Amino acid sequence: MAMEKETVGSATTGHDDTEDRRLVQRTLAGDLQAFASIVESYTPVFRSLLTHMHPHRCNESIEDDLQEIFLRIFRALPRFALEKSFFSWAYTIAMNWSRSLWRTYGRRRRWRTVPYDDCMGTLEGSDPDPFDSVVASEAKQMLARGLSKLKPIQRDVFTLRMMEGLSVQDTAKVLGIPEGTVKTHLHRARALLRKWFASHHWNV
Repeated sequence: MAMEKETVGSATTGHDDTEDRRLVQRTLAGDLQAFASIVESYTPVFRSLLTHMHPHRCNESIEDDLQEIFLRIFRALPRFALEKSFFSWAYTIAMNWSRSLWRTYGRRRRWRTVPYDDCMGTLEGSDPDPFDSVVASEAKQMLARGLSKLKPIQRDVFTLRMMEGLSVQDTAKVLGIPEGTVKTHLHRARALLRKWFASHHWNV
């Protein structure tokens, strides 16, 4: 009996697994332009993930991370099962690289407050209210610090669900845990982050 193919809702990921599988098959047949199409399609997805999980890393480092992720995906393509979701499979590789960065640099990172003048330099001519942008920058810094206080699985679930917009189903696939566990970790992460913000006199 043929195995039923897994699908990922396009409303959640914006990716078509049928097209992704076609590009994978072409790549495995030697068409490197097909893999270039995969890289182009998934670069914004993985850049967003890396930026949210590692806001301390500069753009050059993020670009290096992206190259490493796509290199790992390319090398692993022969092991990809075509009946599976390519999005979840590739995202798991990206997530594993992101986790390795946390293990390597997590304890060394230094958090800083974004100076007002620095914000003004980047916002000139683009934002009618610099004060709001400064507050937004501070909030991002606070969230990053709060996330660093969570257990790794809580941080991962919160990032994928609340920041990357993945569904419960897709989050469960990427992290390899039951959907009910995703909901439990998300509930706990949100409660801990509210407490973290409240302890620093922020209301969320």
